[in-house]
Amino acid sequence: MSTTVKRGWRRRAALTAAIATVAAATTMGAASASAASGQGGAPGTEQEIVAALTGLLPEGTEITDAYGQGYLDSEYPFAAVETGDSTGGTTTIDVSVSRSAGDWTEWAGCPDNGDGTGEDGYVADCTETELSDGRLLSVNTWEYETDGSGEGEDGEPYHAIGWDVWLEGPGSAEFESETGRSVFLSQYKELTGSAGADAYVPVLDEQQLTEAVQAPVWQELLAALDAEYGEPAEEEWEEDSAQIPAAELRDAFRALAPEGIEVTDVDHGADEVNFAELLTDDGKGAALLSISAWGPWDASGEEGFDGFEDVEDIESFDDGESGVECADSVLEDGAELSVCSAAPTDEDAVGLWWATVYYPDGSGIDITQTNLADWENAPVRADAPLTADQLAEIATDGVWADLIAQYTV
Repeated sequence: MSTTVKRGWRRRAALTAAIATVAAATTMGAASASAASGQGGAPGTEQEIVAALTGLLPEGTEITDAYGQGYLDSEYPFAAVETGDSTGGTTTIDVSVSRSAGDWTEWAGCPDNGDGTGEDGYVADCTETELSDGRLLSVNTWEYETDGSGEGEDGEPYHAIGWDVWLEGPGSAEFESETGRSVFLSQYKELTGSAGADAYVPVLDEQQLTEAVQAPVWQELLAALDAEYGEPAEEEWEEDSAQIPAAELRDAFRALAPEGIEVTDVDHGADEVNFAELLTDDGKGAALLSISAWGPWDASGEEGFDGFEDVEDIESFDDGESGVECADSVLEDGAELSVCSAAPTDEDAVGLWWATVYYPDGSGIDITQTNLADWENAPVRADAPLTADQLAEIATDGVWADLIAQYTV
């Protein structure tokens, strides 16, 4: 017997973070789900998991962009596609599966987030159904519309509509501890400047979404993850081995900043450690700069650091197509330097420039600068006060390694 509960909706960003951080998409055509192969038919590669997702879409659906990673690529497989739609624009559809340790019911189902009546531009509703096999099916529908005049808005109107569907249940019976398995499927459409939600025909209606999230291929994928990676481990968040006060990071940067650069503190509280923000200004407009530091891995009981092999995923979006350019080098002391630039484009006015130093013991320092003066307003300039090379010169100064050593516990 099934039960249904309606609550307010809140998008669970943690489940979609992996997809959101992918910086480039690979153009692919729609393929049949029968192309999926690997253990038990589970999609093991990018091509296979994209084929599994596109094979669940209505026949004739136009695929303009697609990307993902299978279980052979990562313990966190996902696929995302851009499809043509009724407006002549595109709709984004993505799927991911995840495994969790501990009591899966603790976070399953619709989160309680008020009454979903439209505060701050949101109108949302979530329907939660317990299936006959004990799994929980949650269907979240939402719409967000703002004219850009509210507090914290950037002055631009925005209108979007979406559907988020979760299928959540217990994990493999072979594991002794209670674990969870989740399939997440979402459909998102930006309607800004278009006819509106009533005129939009979704690529997948609600019934098709619930059928797609329950497709056997996703359970095969979860079983393949169990076989490939074993029981999911409980996340352990240990305190960083270094505890550098934000004021120390700011003072170190200020002492190293080139002449002619005005540096202003951005305060995040007296207890902030290993992170600091500053405003830099060369007289042409302020830009936000952040400093992040972390202690040695071995001091936290972690396995040793293995150079660029361990961090290649961080810079993997430097593929020649995304607009991100990175240069890696090894310094005389064995530390490794990665310098990257993501210049503004006609489509995105925000630029990023950063330099990261990875020390042989696993500790490191990252200095990142954007052409934003804050996170609420659009950029006032196309460049930034410091170039990527200048950031690299600052990041490679020995003061950072001395600070990390001084404050490592």
